[in-house]
Amino acid sequence: MKKWFGLLLVVFLLSACGTPSKEEIIDDISEKAKNAAGYKAKAILEVQAGKEKQSYNVDIWNQRHTNYRVHLSSVTNKHSQTIVKNKSGIYVMTPSLGKSFKYENNWPENSSQSYLFESLAADIQADGEAVFKETDKYYVFEVKTRYTNSQMLPRQQISFHKKELTPAYVKVMDKQKKVVISVVFKKMDLNPTFAKDDFSEKKAAAKETAGGAPSEFTVHYPTAAGGAELADESRIDNRIVLTYEGDKPFTVIEQPASSSEEGIVQASGDLSDMGFAAGEAADGSLHWMYNGVEFMLASDQLTQGEMEQIAASMTPEAIK
Repeated sequence: MKKWFGLLLVVFLLSACGTPSKEEIIDDISEKAKNAAGYKAKAILEVQAGKEKQSYNVDIWNQRHTNYRVHLSSVTNKHSQTIVKNKSGIYVMTPSLGKSFKYENNWPENSSQSYLFESLAADIQADGEAVFKETDKYYVFEVKTRYTNSQMLPRQQISFHKKELTPAYVKVMDKQKKVVISVVFKKMDLNPTFAKDDFSEKKAAAKETAGGAPSEFTVHYPTAAGGAELADESRIDNRIVLTYEGDKPFTVIEQPASSSEEGIVQASGDLSDMGFAAGEAADGSLHWMYNGVEFMLASDQLTQGEMEQIAASMTPEAIK
C-alpha cells in the first residue's frame, strides 16, 4: 500500500512541476520580452470606429528597446505613416506629403501599445488581478489597459503562443466588452538583422512612399460623437468648420493637407498614437493627418481619450 501511495505522490509532483502557474508564465513572458535584443514583426490592426471597421498593415522594428520603426498603411486607401524613435528623438512622418514632426515625449513607454511585444508584457505584469486561462495553443490574459483613454477602453485580452511566448493576438474592449481595436500578429522574428541607418529618420522619410492626396476633398463627419450633435457647418476658404453641441461640445476643422518643404518640424504638443494614425495632442486639442486630409479637433470639455475616439471615427470611409 505504501508503495502505491509513494508512486502516486511522485506522479502528482511531476504533474505539478509540469504546469507553470499564472505568475510564472507572466514572469517568463516578461523576461523574454525584456531580454530580446530586438525583433521584426508584421501584424494586421483593425479599428472599429462607430459603424466602420478600418484595417491596417503594420510593420514593427525594435532594436534593443531603444530604436523603433513602425510603419502603418491602410488596406483600403493610400494612407501610410511611419513612427521612428532613435537617440535624437521621436519622429512621425507622412511620406506622401513630405511632412515630418519631431516629439520629445517618452513614447512608447508612456501607455499601452497594442502592437509592441514589450508593452503587452508590461500590461499583464502591471495588473495584479489579471484573469488567466490556457488553451491548447495559447496563454490568454484579460487585463486592464494603460491607455490615455483607459476609461473608454478599460480592458484587453492578450493571447501569447504557448511555445514561443510571443504575442498572437490582442483585443482591446470598451466598457460593454465590445472589441474596438484588434491586432493579429502574422510574424515575429526575435533574431533580426538591421542595417546601420535603418532607424534614421532621414532614410525613413525618403524610403517610405504613398499615393498622393485624394483628387477631391470630401468633408468627413464623426460617427462616434459622444452624444453631441452637429449644430453648424461652415466653409472658410478651403477649410471646413464643424461645430458640435451637447454635454461635451467640440469643433472640428478640416482642410486638404498640403505638401511641405520645411523638413522636420518640432511639435509643440505630445505624440498621440491613435492606432490608425499618430497625431499631436495639446491642452484641449488634437491634430492629425489622414489620407491627404488635415484635421484639428478642439474642446475644453473632452479628455484626450475622448478626442481620440472621435478622431478614429472620422477616417475617410466614415462619410456622412
